[in-house]
Amino acid sequence: MDERELLKTYGSPLYVYNDGILRVRCKSIKMLETELKAALPDDVSVSMHYSTKANSNPHILKVVKESGLKVDCMSPLEMYIVTQCGFQKSEMLYVCNNISVEEMQRVRDQGLLICLDSISQVTTWGKRFPGTDIMVRINPGTIGVGHSKKVITSGKATKFGISEDNLAELFSVAKAYNLRIIGTHQHLGSLFLDDKVPDYIAGVKAGLDIVKKYFKDVTIVDLGGGFGVPYKPEEQILNMKRVAEELKPILKGFISEYPQVKEFKFEPGRYIPCEAGMLLGTVTAIKYENETWWIGTDIGMNQLVRPSMYDSFHYISLPYSKGEFITANFCGNVCESGDILGKERTVRKPEIGDPVVVYNAGAYGYSMASNYTGRERPAEVMIQGDEAKLIRKRESFEDLTANISF
Repeated sequence: MDERELLKTYGSPLYVYNDGILRVRCKSIKMLETELKAALPDDVSVSMHYSTKANSNPHILKVVKESGLKVDCMSPLEMYIVTQCGFQKSEMLYVCNNISVEEMQRVRDQGLLICLDSISQVTTWGKRFPGTDIMVRINPGTIGVGHSKKVITSGKATKFGISEDNLAELFSVAKAYNLRIIGTHQHLGSLFLDDKVPDYIAGVKAGLDIVKKYFKDVTIVDLGGGFGVPYKPEEQILNMKRVAEELKPILKGFISEYPQVKEFKFEPGRYIPCEAGMLLGTVTAIKYENETWWIGTDIGMNQLVRPSMYDSFHYISLPYSKGEFITANFCGNVCESGDILGKERTVRKPEIGDPVVVYNAGAYGYSMASNYTGRERPAEVMIQGDEAKLIRKRESFEDLTANISF
């Protein structure tokens, strides 16, 4: 089924995923797990927890499970979805940020290990559940990684984690409520490729140094995710073999000094579904104003918010357009100046109704989509071999108005 047939069958815009690419990326993450495990003592395990927030469609989660990976979740709905997909509580980790007491209770009722990222949240948990096991998120203080300040999650400007300066207070609170800190978590940011591997490794070392210096008897060290994918044509896929080779001596050396740790966790998110997904849409308008070509589409910032929120780059193509070459800006159908899909792209001039394809939309695409301006969220389709399978129907007016009291 080509793009035109998919749009005709399932409507426009439309999220489309490729099962084969998804499985290849899962296999790569599983390879990293196997490589690291082979370098460590037999009693030390390595777990890869797919970050559900990247894309929580059950059909993607089932591929993750079939590939032998675990999951992390950060909301009650994600917890429910992954449970429905067959993940056991031992395969789940609850990594959260500024949650309510009621949500904490739901996590506790499900029996999941929780990771808390502030002393305030540890206090709230301790008052409610004294004498329990928790993980805590630390901020190693190193320069984070990411293409935008909005995705960097380490350093002095981030909202995440507990800094080295406040660890004494953390331990005091934990002691007051008899909480056992059995694990630490850190995350430097999102989207690093080969050129930023040294920054990632520096952050790993800094976090492990904090564990050795301050923490007693933790059995789990979670080193987060951030594994990047190439969004631009000139970028190359992350060399996961290199990541493994860089990590192995560091983790092995750490274990020799801190043998209490029995598990290393990682949290790949974007890396798994991103390249497997594309967003199809339709050209709805073309104009030349103020010496600029504008190509209007039905892909608004409510369908894919990343370019507007992060100034992120997504490769865009017009596979069936045959006009002269022009340099144009692609925009959506939302009345916002920031509703821009891509700037200064050289493409063939399209006609109204031509398909438009936005690549690398499998992560943080549908999961961040909204109903802003009253637009329905698209359908989702999975391509398996030569077959297309509907894995989420397009929203309807009835769906959007069901909870409204007129």
